[in-house]
Amino acid sequence: MPFPSLSPAQVRGTSFPRKRGGKGYDPAQVDAFVLKIADALAGRTRMHPDEVRRVVFHELPGGYDQRLVDDFLSRLEWQLREGLVPPTGMRSGSDVLAVKLPKASNGYDRGEVDAFVARAAATLDGRGRMTASEVRHTRFSTTSGLRRGYQTRAVDALLDELEQEFRSRGR
Repeated sequence: MPFPSLSPAQVRGTSFPRKRGGKGYDPAQVDAFVLKIADALAGRTRMHPDEVRRVVFHELPGGYDQRLVDDFLSRLEWQLREGLVPPTGMRSGSDVLAVKLPKASNGYDRGEVDAFVARAAATLDGRGRMTASEVRHTRFSTTSGLRRGYQTRAVDALLDELEQEFRSRGR
């Protein structure tokens, strides 16, 4: 049964409700596996769809609702099997600059991220030479304590989307 395709950023940003009054899937295991799938959809790693079908998670009280996780993984298995990744919404530099990244006490250095986002925006507007590979291999310093950074998960989702957009443009 075909499903609408999800971008790596959408997969990375997915969360599941916890099961009340019973056991559910271990959230740490599910979250780690979903991030691996997002990386596969972004082209960072390879994952065979059968890996999604065969995954087994431990169950514990208050874990993620198994049915919702299983349904989501079925959708991603189908998407991996079909090799589908939808186009992104990052059509111009203004689209990138409009993204509001949440701040966090432990996150990526805001100055480094802001400079990177400005370069990516310039490239989308035809004034730069950033590539999908450069996006994939970008690393930022992290902050802690009083210096607040950008939430790592949100920045990683933006990187997934930028990488996919550059790849679709042959960059």
